[in-house]
Amino acid sequence: MGVLIHHATIFTGNDQDGLLYDHAVAVHGNRICEVGPERGLKEKYANFNWIDGQGRLLMPGLINAHTHFYSAYARGLALSDPPRNFFDILARFWWKLDAALDLEAVFYSALTAAITGIKKGVTTMIDHHASFHAIDGSLDRIEDALSRVGMRAALCFETSDRHGSRLADQSLRENARYIEKCRQAKKENPHRLFDAMIGLHASFTLHNRTLERAYDLSCRYNKGFHIHLAEDAVDQQMTMKLTGESLFQRLSGRKILGPDTIAAHCVHLSDDDRRILIESRAMVVHAPQSNMNNAVGVTDILPLMEKRAMVGIGTDGMSPDIKPDVRTANLAHKHIRKDPRIGWDEVRRMTLKNNPEIYERISGEKIGKIEPGYLADMIFIDYFPPTPLTSDNFWGHFLFGITDAEVSGSIINGTVVMENGKLLHIDEAEVAARSRPVAKRVWEKFYNLPTLSSLSSLKK
Repeated sequence: MGVLIHHATIFTGNDQDGLLYDHAVAVHGNRICEVGPERGLKEKYANFNWIDGQGRLLMPGLINAHTHFYSAYARGLALSDPPRNFFDILARFWWKLDAALDLEAVFYSALTAAITGIKKGVTTMIDHHASFHAIDGSLDRIEDALSRVGMRAALCFETSDRHGSRLADQSLRENARYIEKCRQAKKENPHRLFDAMIGLHASFTLHNRTLERAYDLSCRYNKGFHIHLAEDAVDQQMTMKLTGESLFQRLSGRKILGPDTIAAHCVHLSDDDRRILIESRAMVVHAPQSNMNNAVGVTDILPLMEKRAMVGIGTDGMSPDIKPDVRTANLAHKHIRKDPRIGWDEVRRMTLKNNPEIYERISGEKIGKIEPGYLADMIFIDYFPPTPLTSDNFWGHFLFGITDAEVSGSIINGTVVMENGKLLHIDEAEVAARSRPVAKRVWEKFYNLPTLSSLSSLKK
């Protein structure tokens, strides 16, 4: 039996009729089967389970196009001597944290992030995972955690040679194993919530041999890469120092960049780099809060989008919630360009159009609209506008009203996963209580791990 959602203001995400009043949405299985006038659909689908939207806003679930679930365990973790630059941040903080994780920590950090994401209106996350002392089965543990709450996701393991070629090879095997698992599972269950990519850290921590093996894996499974690209100048500088090649020539020459690849960040680009990136048709994901927090700069999205590059938005693990990064992007580009016209339409397209298209490239699934044939991933928001809300002014309401409103309900894959602000089948307080001793164990290990201070072993 299906579901009929009525008595809601519907933002479809469709350019033709973006906002609908007095309409209803019929869902059968995991897909939307009809959107139309409420009276007619109530008669047609009288035998469906009806959900009363109580006048709330119903819109497509939000997508976080680049995140790190395991960053949940960074919350409250402090260094006595703050890192002084980007490489210092990686070596003294993130690379030690991911090396301190065990499989239980992988599970609880992902579960914590998924709970927060759903409560904030995110229904899909594209994750980039690392746990170098708990590689085998780590993506299964993330899947297990997300399954508890019904989150949709694309997963990968961050391959890197920073801990040596043995663990790099093991990372590639974990990616291959999980890709194969997803492929076989989708044959049995086409409604499966999970898909896979091939994770790569960044050029400057990857040996040529590893890149070549990753490309072979991509050809074997027809899967794209998820890589950090030009996040800081160190990526350009150390790639040249360690390999003798420029960053973009190296990656494009080895066919790492392509239409199925997510290139996260892309902050430090020359004109030639930008040309190569645009011609590759790679998907660029902007993470403004993380870039500003790490003091690496802010991606110049305008010349990319002017050339029709696919630019989306993610959080890089700063938060599961995409909305703060959306608002930051809108403000940051105005500030940098000293032009209040900048960032408005660009950030709207990134959030509402491009993020769903990025997920569709990865998975082949239609997402991000409330119209027939699309996946039934929708959220209810307690937004009762004090000013007129129309298709033409929706984005203004989103930035300056909807982002502050509570998300009261969530439907993912046609299944209700949250109602009245409460996740079904999950005791959040219990999850947090179980997570704290695991985090304490991870932190104790973190403080006792040595800092990786050199990547000279990558030099060929």
